[in-house]
This record gives sequence, structure tokens and C-alpha cells, in this order.
Amino acid sequence: MLGVQLVQEQRIRLSITPEMKQSFHLLTLSGQDLTRYLQDAAEENPVLELEEEVAPLVRIPRRMDQRRYASYDPLLQAQGAEPTLEQLLAAQIRVMTLPDGMEYIAVYLAGCINDDGYLTIELTEVQAALGLSMCEVTAGLELLQSLDPAGVGARNLRECLLLQIRRDPSAMLYAERMVEAGLEALVPFHPGRTATRLAITSREAQAAYDYITRLDPKPCRSLGCTERPHYILPDAIVELRNGEACFRLHAAGNPGISINQMCSRWIRDAAPDNIWSTRAAEARAIIRSVHLRRRTLMRVLAAVMEEQNTFLVEGPSALRPLNLSVVAEKIGMHESTVSRAVSGKYIHTPYGVYELRAFFDSGIGTTSGDQTSASAVKRRLKALIRKEQSHRPHSDSHLAALLAEEGIVISRRTVAKYREELQILPSLERKRWI
Repeated sequence: MLGVQLVQEQRIRLSITPEMKQSFHLLTLSGQDLTRYLQDAAEENPVLELEEEVAPLVRIPRRMDQRRYASYDPLLQAQGAEPTLEQLLAAQIRVMTLPDGMEYIAVYLAGCINDDGYLTIELTEVQAALGLSMCEVTAGLELLQSLDPAGVGARNLRECLLLQIRRDPSAMLYAERMVEAGLEALVPFHPGRTATRLAITSREAQAAYDYITRLDPKPCRSLGCTERPHYILPDAIVELRNGEACFRLHAAGNPGISINQMCSRWIRDAAPDNIWSTRAAEARAIIRSVHLRRRTLMRVLAAVMEEQNTFLVEGPSALRPLNLSVVAEKIGMHESTVSRAVSGKYIHTPYGVYELRAFFDSGIGTTSGDQTSASAVKRRLKALIRKEQSHRPHSDSHLAALLAEEGIVISRRTVAKYREELQILPSLERKRWI
């Protein structure tokens, strides 16, 4: 017969408190994300006080007339919104002398252009929407395709290239015929077969192909205002002074945070309800998490820069193999904590801004017994391809042999993998036959 009984036993279980979860979350945030997080927290919690950055004062040149700047307004120096691609095209249309109906069609089609400059609507749909004949719609499309830049209003890549070739007075001979014959014959390109197909010489086919590769497949990608640019603010700055690495956290990504003294004094003296006591405890927990994040980042940065000291002296080519376990063991933390600390963080070095994860690279053995980083091998591979002869490019096997002569032993498959990561074409497509 089954019975019910109470059993008492001891168990050891690891539990994560809400404050620990908050610390983990803040550690994964970049400097910009941390600033936004603290701003939202300060708006919700009046006990928390965030130190705002003070805007620099505008300095007026002494040699200029001070009276001209008596009523200086900094808002007048703010940059206005850039026009969109549709507005740029419509501005070109409106300066032309056109019938009202033709201008209306062209402006309507300009609104159907995507960011790359291609028409994203069928002419039959335009005809049905405007209630016009196909001849009028076609005439409006021709007007749109005559605007700048060349290639705008194309419906496919083939038409885009043809529009650019036909408007270029210095276009290479047979380039238009080569595009009309089909783009599938250009990848991969072989001048002998293409020349035989078009009844031209191999030299003419190679010259036309080189001209086509210089055309822009997305002619409008640099025009118009589509989205705001994204700027990277480094989370830390490292410098080399007198042979020693000096690093610090960037002030923009580490705002000052504290407890509002007036609020804290009122809570302590007036003894309000538990809600305000809870708010004060939440504020103190956030401040502790922010301070813990700063200490962890500084420890991780110190360990990484100590391991990558040759990078600061010799540059990116001297990056050493490094993994998370080495840094974790060095600072006495778990690998997951180090992974959270380097996730999404950037560091400003004497050689530019680098993602912190770029300093963690796999190692490749050399004949001398040492190890080199994969990024250093990629840079050497890129240098070998840059120096090759255009009519006799190095194959992947030959590149592997050249690296082996320098003491870097990798397989042909690894060379192909690194070449694809560098977005370098195979030897057959890099070859220039003339």
C-alpha cells in the first residue's frame, strides 16, 4: 500500500538572483546601449541620477567681427534633412519643358524606384492605375531613364548596363553586343569562347569585358537619404606610451551614475512606504552592476592587451592566436563571463578601431613550431594575390605551396575558405587573358 510521507534532504543548487541577471545583461551591452539603458532607468526611477554630457561651447574666432555673432543660434548650424531619391528625380523632371500628362507619369514612376535605382512595378500596373495607354506609359519610362545617373529606371540588371553603355560616349566597342548576348556568358568569362560567339577577337572581348566590370550595377545606391548613418563609438581606448599599454574606458559609453541625494535623504528621514525603499534598492543595484561591469571590462582589456602586446608594437600582422579560455584563466573568471564582456565591444587602437573579438583568433601551426593567427595568414594570402600576374594568377594549390615556403602549412581547402572569406574570386575568374 502506497503512503504519503515527508522526506527532508539537503541539496546544493545554484540560483541566479535578479541582480546577477542584471549584471550579466549590462555586461553584454555596448557603450551606446548602456547609455540608453541607463537613461530609460533614470526616467523610470527618480532615485537614480544620470550625469548628462555637457555640450562643448562654441568658440568664435577672435579675428572675426564679434557683432556678427551677437545673436548666434547653434540650431542654425544643424544640418537639414537630405532629399530622397524620389525628390532628386522629381526635381530633374520639373525643370524640363514637358506636357502636364508626361510630367505626371514620370513623377509617378520616380516614386516606384527602389534605393538601387530599379523600377519595382510593372508597366501594366501603371497603366491600370493611371488609366493611360501603354504608349504614354512607355514614353514616361523613357523620360525617366534619360535622367541622371545613367541606369536609373531600369527593370533588370541587363537593361541597367545597357542604359549606361548607350549614354557613355567612351564606351568600349562590342560591350553592348556582349551584354545583349546574355550575362550568363560573362560568369565565368573566357575571352576565346566569347570572341567566337560574337565573331570578334579575344583582345576585343577582353577589353569589352573589363569595361563592363567597371559599370555600376546599382547606380542610385549612393543617392538620396534612406537611413541615418551608423557610427561606432569605441568602448575603450588603448595607447602605447614608453613601451607600455595604457588603456581607459571611453567616456561616451560610460556615463556617471549616482543616487539622488535629496531623494535619498527624504526616503531616510521621512520613512515613506515600501515602494520608495524598493526604488532606492533598485537604484543601488544598478549602480553596483555598472561598477562591476567597468571592473570586468578593465580586467579583460588588460589581459587581452597583455597577450596581444606585439599588436601594439608591430601592427595587425603581429596578432597572436588567442582564445577565451586563456583570458578567463588569466583573470580568474569563467569563459562565459569573458564572452559577455567582449560581445559587441569595440576598442580604439593606434591602428584604428577594432572589434574586441578580433583579438581572439584561431592558431595555425608553422614549421618553426610557433603558431600564427588566421587573420595574419589571410593578410599574407591577400598580399600574394595582389602581387600575382594578371595573366597567370595563382591557383589555390599554388598559394598553399607559397605559404608553405614561408613556413605556414595549410591545405588547399583552407586556402579556398580564406579566399572566399576575403571575397576574392577563383583563379579562373581573376585571370586576364590578354
